[in-house]
Amino acid sequence: MKKSAIILCALFLLFASCRKEPTPGTDPDNGASFSRVTDTPRAWDGNKRADITYQLLVYSFADKDGDGWGDFQGLTDKLEYIDQLGATAIWLSPVHPAMSYHGYDVKDYSKLNPVYGTMEGFQDFVKTAHQKDIKVYLDYVINHTGREHWWFSQAIRSSDNPYRSYYIFSDDPRSDIRDGKIPMIKTEGESGYDSGQWFTVSTTGDKTLLFKLDWSNPAQPKLTVAETVTADQGDDAPAAENAKYLYFGDGVLRQFYDKGGGQYELVTDYASSWGFLIRTSATQWNNKTKYGTQSKTAATITYGKPFVLYTNDNPDIVYDLQLPGSTMFHSHFWTNWFADLNYGAVETAEQSPAFKAIVDDAKIWIDAGVDGFRLDAVKHIYHNEFSDENPEFLKKFYKAVNDYYRQSRDNDIYMVGEVFSGYEQVAPYYKGLPALFEFSFWHRLQWALEQNTGCYLTKDILSYQNLYKQYRPDYIRATKLSNHDENRARSDLGGSLAKTKLAGAILLTAPGSPYVYYGEEMGYIGTKTRGDLYVRSPMYWGDSYTTSYTDEVDAALAPAVGTVLTQKADTASVLNVYRKFSRARNTYPALASGTMTEHPLYNDKAFSAYSQLAAWYLSGSGEKMLVLHNLGKDQVTFNLDDALDHAAVTLGNVYMQKEKEEYKVKMDAYSSIVFVLK
Repeated sequence: MKKSAIILCALFLLFASCRKEPTPGTDPDNGASFSRVTDTPRAWDGNKRADITYQLLVYSFADKDGDGWGDFQGLTDKLEYIDQLGATAIWLSPVHPAMSYHGYDVKDYSKLNPVYGTMEGFQDFVKTAHQKDIKVYLDYVINHTGREHWWFSQAIRSSDNPYRSYYIFSDDPRSDIRDGKIPMIKTEGESGYDSGQWFTVSTTGDKTLLFKLDWSNPAQPKLTVAETVTADQGDDAPAAENAKYLYFGDGVLRQFYDKGGGQYELVTDYASSWGFLIRTSATQWNNKTKYGTQSKTAATITYGKPFVLYTNDNPDIVYDLQLPGSTMFHSHFWTNWFADLNYGAVETAEQSPAFKAIVDDAKIWIDAGVDGFRLDAVKHIYHNEFSDENPEFLKKFYKAVNDYYRQSRDNDIYMVGEVFSGYEQVAPYYKGLPALFEFSFWHRLQWALEQNTGCYLTKDILSYQNLYKQYRPDYIRATKLSNHDENRARSDLGGSLAKTKLAGAILLTAPGSPYVYYGEEMGYIGTKTRGDLYVRSPMYWGDSYTTSYTDEVDAALAPAVGTVLTQKADTASVLNVYRKFSRARNTYPALASGTMTEHPLYNDKAFSAYSQLAAWYLSGSGEKMLVLHNLGKDQVTFNLDDALDHAAVTLGNVYMQKEKEEYKVKMDAYSSIVFVLK
């Protein structure tokens, strides 16, 4: 027998269990000398060990009742899909009543948004998820509430209201910060003052007022507000072609009475958590239909004195009007829709009424069966994100919630924090929480894919781990690609389907606890250039469950991704890549939670020859695996002297031949393979 035939037979025996066809594929550039490797993972034992969390937005995910918005019944019906992705947990976007569609301006932490369903429906969803061995995490916003939260409505009624201390108020923020009178901003001193983060709010409480409009000169309409009510037009005005409206409070809209000659009047009971505006349309917010002031610092009118109203084609630069008797509240995110919670000095934060209230509301959801919380914007709770205040606060919050959780469970609660920063800034927050999102993972992976350079990935990940363990030995790296606040991963990768698949494969074969943002497993596209909704598009099921909550959807999305039904049927789809790699991660303990070590040859020191190759070992539970990814746009050829047992999972084409005690490997562009070693 010829030598080449002997080599080929040996390869047949070594990889016989890997073949799906009667004969293996061959490398088209090398005739029959290389055999194509296919994966033959061992049978999955049914134990979900991959620690994959699926992030979804309730409003855009699955609509059961047909109103266009996602709901809990829709989620329950689609749990099988999430289960087939191998997920061990689901992170839900905020489920509470809120001012906005996205839910991050909460109006009541103790209740559910009725658009999503009832508490009974929510608990049924949680119960069904648990039956599939899937945990449920709620998004919990502890940095701020919505301006329309009932705590805030109470807080602005008077300075001695018991809810006043729940928020950060000041009549003179600059001086109070300079003098150290605001504990949440104290450690920064004067540098912590930002005028754009302070908003005026009326503290007059409920009043019956007379609003008069003089529209005789449309170029300079004037408003006069009087405390002494001498007219009695009531709240209901007849329909008018040129109607004018008073907009205030929790979305209250009152129509003025048209007295003729450009004069309008309205008597109404007034109470507002943010102020008021004059509108010329009940539905439109542009083309000069919104009237107020052009300066936040000159927003307060004087009773009995006409105020010239300001408008603009851009409604974002028309600000709310305020009544006399006002103060200012703090909002870290430069919007008066949010009001920052006040926990006082961090040394005594757990004694503050706001802390106790936010913990008490968390207990409601623990009682409802949830397994953990994702904490929003935790670096902004205390103004100085680089001090130890936020980690110390988070440590206290975690303990308070976990102490209650442990009363009914035999394990600790899961809690992950969002610190939207690089890994160096994230690391100290491990002093407060067991898990944190690692934004650096995606940023570095995106760069690697753009530059076709994989040799640094192992070094990068190990450097992150080495830093984190200085703060917490049992740290949990919540790795991810994109999320609801970022461009879709595929768009950041220039729309490349090959790179999108490889990014998913790398996420699911790297150390950490991976999060998959819904639609990412289908290769969704979308950028924030035109607004956040373009990265929060409906989930395309291919059935009646697809939501229609928004029409702000990239026209190229549907043609680019098809539907869940079409991707299920396509063995080469992004969806099936995610399913295959998540199943492998659930099957092999070393792949799910093994310790990473670098390859002795293919690492950051091998830049010149093998820069496109990412290679690492994962070891644990008595097994060792070799992970290989080709991030290059060209085929790469290299040698291996590892004792290979079988291929656990592959992406794209990988070819091999054995030469004495070594294997020669060829990997096509953007391909992956994971070997189990003997």
